[in-house]
Amino acid sequence: MLNRILSTADCAECKLCCNFYEHELWEAPITGEEVSYDERGLYFCPELGEKGCKLVSERPFDCQIYPFRVMKLGEFTVIALSPLCKKVNEKPLSELVEFVESELFEKVKSHHAQIKDYDKSYVILKVL
Repeated sequence: MLNRILSTADCAECKLCCNFYEHELWEAPITGEEVSYDERGLYFCPELGEKGCKLVSERPFDCQIYPFRVMKLGEFTVIALSPLCKKVNEKPLSELVEFVESELFEKVKSHHAQIKDYDKSYVILKVL
């Protein structure tokens, strides 16, 4: 879904969105599996392989749209951008807003994304 602004190769190389410290587990997709940590205190998504996500097109919606997030801010639902994805955050803000409005907005509206509470480190790009 994000191919226009983020290549599969960039995602497979980085994998930052597929590992979490305990305080970041709110970001992890729900897998139904028990959470265990490595020696550095990181939890890795069980679907993460050497070449990236093993689920490819079957990934949870939250994973499909990362680094964008559907979040709840008071009475509003917003589409926000994670500060962690370096490749996407290098893009001009105008390009990201245009992408959200032209490609992501309708998909988010028609999909039941897991709505997370707003985190102030995220940049709000669209109010739904």
